[in-house]
Amino acid sequence: MSTVTASTDTDRQRFAAIGRALADPKRLCVLECLSAGELSVGDLSTRAGCHVPNMSQHLSVLRSAGLVTSRRVGSTVYYSLSDPRVLEAYQLIQHIAR
Repeated sequence: MSTVTASTDTDRQRFAAIGRALADPKRLCVLECLSAGELSVGDLSTRAGCHVPNMSQHLSVLRSAGLVTSRRVGSTVYYSLSDPRVLEAYQLIQHIAR
């Protein structure tokens, strides 16, 4: 059995922020959508069945937690996973939950 590396309070605050970001079904749906690659806010809204203003809030939470990144082209904002390990973490959660 492996041990957990000691963390600072600051580290644990960051870990908790990631946990909170993952604690919403719609945000998990966003991660699933982004697993295939970069998408615009409009495309994510359509695929996830969520109005654009609500999607923007979800994306803001995911971005603040460092799970997604964004780039702007004109008036369109595109999102992608910040690191492929985000999917690995989500898959681990799925495995544990099943």
